[in-house]
Amino acid sequence: MVYKNKQGVVAVCGAVCIFLLVATGFILNSHPSGYLSPSVIKSDRHTFSSSSPKHFASAQLTKETQLPHPSEALQQISRFDSYGLSTAKCDEEFGRLFKEIERSAAHRQNTGNVTPADLDLAWVSKPDDGTLFVLEAKLKNEYYPPRALSILHQIDRAITASPEPVPDIEFSFIVKDLPDESHAHHTFWALSRLPIDKETWLMPDFGYWSWPLDLVGSYEQIRVEIIQNQKPWEERVPKILWRGALKTNKVREAMYKITRGKKWADIEEIKWKNRTEVSPASATSVMSMVDHCDYQYLMHTEGRSYSGRGKYLLNCGSVMVMHKSEWIEPHHDLYVKSGPEQNIVEVERDFSDLEEKMQKLLKDPQLARQIAMNSQKTFRDRYLTAAAQACYWRKVFRS
Repeated sequence: MVYKNKQGVVAVCGAVCIFLLVATGFILNSHPSGYLSPSVIKSDRHTFSSSSPKHFASAQLTKETQLPHPSEALQQISRFDSYGLSTAKCDEEFGRLFKEIERSAAHRQNTGNVTPADLDLAWVSKPDDGTLFVLEAKLKNEYYPPRALSILHQIDRAITASPEPVPDIEFSFIVKDLPDESHAHHTFWALSRLPIDKETWLMPDFGYWSWPLDLVGSYEQIRVEIIQNQKPWEERVPKILWRGALKTNKVREAMYKITRGKKWADIEEIKWKNRTEVSPASATSVMSMVDHCDYQYLMHTEGRSYSGRGKYLLNCGSVMVMHKSEWIEPHHDLYVKSGPEQNIVEVERDFSDLEEKMQKLLKDPQLARQIAMNSQKTFRDRYLTAAAQACYWRKVFRS
């Protein structure tokens, strides 16, 4: 098939033409132009829980640790809402985000150029004129086309918005949760990797364009809704929140068991009727991503491999608590787990120290709020912005 996006025209053809056209229409409708500005989006908040959570008073915080007014936060975000930063500006503003790219480039330099034997996936070519072509695609079920198209939209956006020429390159990428299950050490771009898979290059998650679920949707719209509905820290629920499917990963089952009956936890299983619909039994428990931000503490766990939920939680300005991870994502090098710049709270994979760390945070709201502010400053206001993702893509192209 061929994918082409030039002056707003999209053409897709090939063996899976009809399905991909449907998926393309869905994604484009969820994010019409791909160039939305957070400062001008107007959107109503969508609440999927049966009732709004009660809010509890907590200790008053000093002026220095209060959340900024939503309008100030929007101005902060709009500083990085441009996709067209120069290479020098990208390196200046987001250099810390590129550690994983630098690792991959160094590994490739040590092992030599990529050969046909290194590859086992579709090739994608970006010719000199800036047009993106897909030479081959292997999409074996209905779950992958929306992901692949979201990635293609991101790549096209990064190319067309670049103020400088982008190198003529050929590459392959994969959108499965488990990119190299047999550890055959193929070279491709993937959403996540294990430490053993040194040949894998990490690319931004497909959700940075759009996640095709009503509970999620367009990444930029979610960011704006979070800011527009932002609550002061003392008005947020002083509990740790998690919603999700338990069977995806054993760590989730361990987390669920250890939090049963705890007053500081709001942990509920969500059961799915199918890939896009929640079962009726879970209808009263499900919550939108925006509603997650009503809580002071948010639990993040791995899924089948990584979990794409983390980037949304890091936009909340809450304290994200996560177990020691096995799977690596592009922004993981930015995690600070202790000290004055701490921006997440890490617990053991069996959650044996979760209650101890939660009690410490609950007894010291000043510490908790500082971690939350560090998280907001690092992730929502800089490294998970639209500009940062476009810069990351072009850094991959040039590396």
